[in-house]
Amino acid sequence: MKLRRNIRGFTLVEVMIAMAIFAILAIISYRTLDSLFRTREHLGAETARLRDVALLFARLDDDLAMLMDRRVRTADNLQDDALRLSALLPGPDEASLVFTRAGFAGSIGTTAAPQRIGYRLRDGTIELVMWPALDPAPRSAPQAFTALRNVRDAKWQALDRAGNWQDVWRSTSAGVASAPATYPAALRLNLTLASGEQYVRIFALRDVRS
Repeated sequence: MKLRRNIRGFTLVEVMIAMAIFAILAIISYRTLDSLFRTREHLGAETARLRDVALLFARLDDDLAMLMDRRVRTADNLQDDALRLSALLPGPDEASLVFTRAGFAGSIGTTAAPQRIGYRLRDGTIELVMWPALDPAPRSAPQAFTALRNVRDAKWQALDRAGNWQDVWRSTSAGVASAPATYPAALRLNLTLASGEQYVRIFALRDVRS
């Protein structure tokens, strides 16, 4: 005598419920993974942005630490200040902050020639401007290199010895060109990125007067 077994499968309703649960779990998993990927991309972009700003500040630290008390002659054969800060929008062959720095030290103990450099904001980019020589030949032009992209605003100020911030600075007296050069105690950079982040960095200057 054979025993009859009751074999019962899934009903259509049970299958639909299981599929609905699976779909909900899949949606939750997708959203979780999407959120993780977006967070990772955001952190990556933020890290890159902070790295680029830190590299700019490090470059400025190095350049200003090597500031030299050396006036120059422009390509138009006019004398220019060792350090000059202007509040005007710079032209293609100019910069907002211009100064003379000592040359880089070589690997064998030699030192490169002094350099005339500057920084400016142009078309949303902070550029490092480098002149071919301290006293360039007529009609010679500087080269510009990208120092930081995606910048909304960059404003320089100079701290005088009385503790006041100035928007304009000339190391050479406008009235007495032969008078000793005067340098600010510090320079301040107010930086605003295109994404809205704001940074303020103060660079203390050593007394470079000879």
